[in-house]
Amino acid sequence: MTTLSYIVLGLLLLIVIAGLLVLYYARDYAAPVPPAVPDTVKVACIGDSITFGALLRDREINCYPAQLEQLLGTGYSVRNFGLNGHSAQKSSDKPYWKHKHFKASCDFAPDIVLLMLGTNDAADRNWKGIEPYITDYRALVAHYAALPSHPVIYMMTPPTQFSVENYTKVIHKMNNDRLDEITDALKKLAEELDMRVIDINAATKNHPEFFCFDGLHPDAGGAKLIAETVYEALTSAGL
Repeated sequence: MTTLSYIVLGLLLLIVIAGLLVLYYARDYAAPVPPAVPDTVKVACIGDSITFGALLRDREINCYPAQLEQLLGTGYSVRNFGLNGHSAQKSSDKPYWKHKHFKASCDFAPDIVLLMLGTNDAADRNWKGIEPYITDYRALVAHYAALPSHPVIYMMTPPTQFSVENYTKVIHKMNNDRLDEITDALKKLAEELDMRVIDINAATKNHPEFFCFDGLHPDAGGAKLIAETVYEALTSAGL
């Protein structure tokens, strides 16, 4: 390799490290959530960095909740309660339960709740088996179901993860075997509770091109795919 090649490689490495540091320190960041437009159907998107739109350029318009709102039209107020690094499990390093967005999502009095938590539960630092995960996910569903607004709740399976030169396994410490287990468990829970499930895992399984940065976070095209999948599920169910 030439000297110039080493310089370029070093600069790229510094950019990647800087990006990782920004992502790490932004894990607790909660983006402001504007109030709903009066007389609209209120949709609360509960999730992690994938819902939040981490790493997306123009996140406010390209994250899946924003794209979903465009698809649904002016009669809906879709709000993004996604939190970087957060999980369904109460024992995880970043439980959704303990963040101010959890209370805010409840105070929002949603008519529809879209619940996509599980990616960070599958990480080595949090994974304790499927039972602790599904117990806390079930409790989260029950909490939202008991809100005075009586929302319709849609469980969402986590997207597929793709290996980018082992980036996902080495950096994020996650694996798809656990996500497959989570996906199957959520489908069984939805059947048991007679609730709806949107299979984002299946929708993304053949689309690695939308996850090319780190194998985990979708680009704008991936967020669009998630939004379209959710939109189809909502409209087919009559909202």
